[in-house]
Amino acid sequence: MQERTGTSFARAVLMRSCFRIGTTVLVLINAVAATGAAAPSNRKAFLSAWQDRGVALKRTLYSVVYDERRRFLPLTKQEGKVAGLTVATPSDVYYQFEARRDTEDDIVGRDPNAIVTALRAQYLRSTHVEIGNVKDVEPVVLVRYEPGVVLFVKKVQIERDRVRLMLHNKAGEEATTLTVKLPVPLSKALTESAIIERVLDTFLVRS
Repeated sequence: MQERTGTSFARAVLMRSCFRIGTTVLVLINAVAATGAAAPSNRKAFLSAWQDRGVALKRTLYSVVYDERRRFLPLTKQEGKVAGLTVATPSDVYYQFEARRDTEDDIVGRDPNAIVTALRAQYLRSTHVEIGNVKDVEPVVLVRYEPGVVLFVKKVQIERDRVRLMLHNKAGEEATTLTVKLPVPLSKALTESAIIERVLDTFLVRS
């Protein structure tokens, strides 16, 4: 009888332990599922707040319109490409043209006119065809979008450490961009959305 009682007691203890372990695992699974659901939900809320929205500018945004030669067909080029230059952080604003070659650095500065000047020199290269030196990227014009101008947020790109708003004009043409960059990578749940919103609100008014 004692052996049976001991065995029954051990079995009961084992069953209770298994139940507690199973309950703990279930709680962890639910927590992970809830976290996984919260991440896209938070991003979705941010995207719905900004994407496909009209905005009025509160501060000037800059773009450069440029022509770009095809790397392997230098006699042909794509004309009228647009690159937004304005980058904002929680404490600063600067201008940046992102490199078009892996071997080149981004062109960064405080003056958008200086960005264009540097752009004219950086992409000059010689070719093996009889056209002499050519520019892979030829800036055509620096465009200013002044306060009060109304644009449309066509797309919101969430990247590793930044959020970029792709802004189009009333005709549906690409006009410029506004990039908000943080000093650390963004979380999957986009817990930094309040900081990003504060920076965006210094430049834009949603309609």
